[in-house]
Amino acid sequence: MMLRSPRFIWRGDLSLGLRNRSMQYFAYGSNMNHDHMQQHCPGIVSTGKLRLEGFRLVFNYHADIIPMEGCSVHGGLWQITEVHEEALDRYEGYPDYYGKYYQDKVMFYRMAQGGTDSEPPAKWYLEMVIQGYREFGLTQKDFEESLGVKQLGLTQTDLEESLGVSMAELEDLFFAATAACPDASLL
Repeated sequence: MMLRSPRFIWRGDLSLGLRNRSMQYFAYGSNMNHDHMQQHCPGIVSTGKLRLEGFRLVFNYHADIIPMEGCSVHGGLWQITEVHEEALDRYEGYPDYYGKYYQDKVMFYRMAQGGTDSEPPAKWYLEMVIQGYREFGLTQKDFEESLGVKQLGLTQTDLEESLGVSMAELEDLFFAATAACPDASLL
């Protein structure tokens, strides 16, 4: 599934009286990790993967996506209830740390202060993100596309500085994640 337009809207408190509804939530960082999500949102169900057009994945210690023409971010889709959304809001620090946005009936979070590649993620956090990529059947190539490697002409040094790991370490992380979930490519 792919969403095209980079048009999105910020969501204020529009959920009053809608406790029984469910919606699609697009995750692109640690919330792609299935174990992590079950801890925060018990009973949540993954519904597939999605490529969000017009955005780029960046790290400011935590994952964020920023509007970037010609780029796209791969991620996972979750079916969430109002209770899950409230738990995610608390976890994501909404509305102070992350803002909430909608595009084509899919909800996602973006850093409220606008993320940049200013601080690499901790290795444990990057491992959690990569495990989530694999659990959704996504590859290292998909991850690099999300970062805008080819689109922005990023060098190996640029990528290593942005992620805080060498390319060899990144490949090892994807290999370890693949070994941990060998059936992920069947999703």
